[in-house]
Amino acid sequence: MNYQESLDYLYSLTRLGIKLGLENTARLLDYFGNPQLKTPTVHIAGTNGKGSTAAFVESILRASGYRVGLYTSPHILDFRERIQIDRQLIAPEAMIHWIATLKQASEKLKISPTYFEFSTLMAFLHFDRQETDWNVVEVGMGGRLDSTNLCQGRVCIITPISRDHESSLGTDLSQIAREKSAIIKHPCTVVCGSQEKEVIQVIQDQSRSHKASLLQLGQDFQVDIQSHSLQSQVFDFKGPKIWYKGLEITLAGRHQSANAGLAVAACTALADPLVTEQTIRQGLKSAGWPGRMEMRGTNPSLILDCAHNLDSFKKLTAFLSELFPHKRKIWVIGIMKDKPLTEIATLISEYADYIVATLPKNDRSTPPEQIRNAFTSFTKPIDLVDEIPLALDRAYQAADPDDLIVVTGSLFTVAEAKQVIDNQTYDS
Repeated sequence: MNYQESLDYLYSLTRLGIKLGLENTARLLDYFGNPQLKTPTVHIAGTNGKGSTAAFVESILRASGYRVGLYTSPHILDFRERIQIDRQLIAPEAMIHWIATLKQASEKLKISPTYFEFSTLMAFLHFDRQETDWNVVEVGMGGRLDSTNLCQGRVCIITPISRDHESSLGTDLSQIAREKSAIIKHPCTVVCGSQEKEVIQVIQDQSRSHKASLLQLGQDFQVDIQSHSLQSQVFDFKGPKIWYKGLEITLAGRHQSANAGLAVAACTALADPLVTEQTIRQGLKSAGWPGRMEMRGTNPSLILDCAHNLDSFKKLTAFLSELFPHKRKIWVIGIMKDKPLTEIATLISEYADYIVATLPKNDRSTPPEQIRNAFTSFTKPIDLVDEIPLALDRAYQAADPDDLIVVTGSLFTVAEAKQVIDNQTYDS
């Protein structure tokens, strides 16, 4: 198979849907000698902030001189974004090799792995072959039955947990927390973000039962933001016997300082002499993560953000309220069917002056008519545009130079918009 044929085969596995469970992945990993257990790992679960936190951890470890594998999902523009070493995407030649190798092994064992299982297997095999020093692995969905949960986290990070993927994980926060905290295994250190009371109780119980040390944001370590702008934010980190003043990151949104704080706590918990204050500072400042409150263009300004559930929309609207309080805001929204659309629409209504409801190219996308119907109390203009390139055109037609265009609702929406912006003249 050539590269395109290999990629086509990989994407054909999406027909199998999402199947939470470990049996397929476990059998295939065992067949290949369990490569996921050969490299120390930082394993990251939660609802929001997993990818950004992973990017911070990876950047700190790389700045400390390590060769670092990074596995995240989903991707924005290119599948190869999911599997990186030292922030270099997996090469097309390696993709061809691993897809052919796994296809052959799956047929031999009479296993039909899903798209995500196949992707996870590729990552573990590639990292092992390339002899990474550390792997940073983001959970896909949940934790307990997620394919990544066959690795052993030296440090496990639990980012803030809220309701999402309710058809798979349910609506009860305690149950969701049990699923996500199941990545905690002995021996490890657990680093935990701010959580609801019932969530932290579950994480404490899970940590105790696996004899894992637990470090909680707000209790065992603190993040205090000193300044915040579009270009950067500065915060102090204070933990046991550690006080780092004036740490800087370039990702926007106050929640990113909390994510960076989780990364600092995780990396210092390694007690590795190569991880120093200098490498932490360097790693944080150089870390990037696309599609998260990403500014593109001027006159009008445009923000791309992958907000897709109620909690992430709360963070987005707080960011807009703080940094763009007086700008007229035009929203381009494309969202998946499994999201709490009515609650999201109620929240957005206060921060929108014009809405363009659109339709990402995904079978799970909500029709624009349904998006409009959710904005029951919104009295300003709502346009329905089925294609994202045309939706962006509509937003720019409606915008004055001083306005702000917000493209959001799904990673799929942001991905299509980025392609349009990169290929046209919007990004001025």
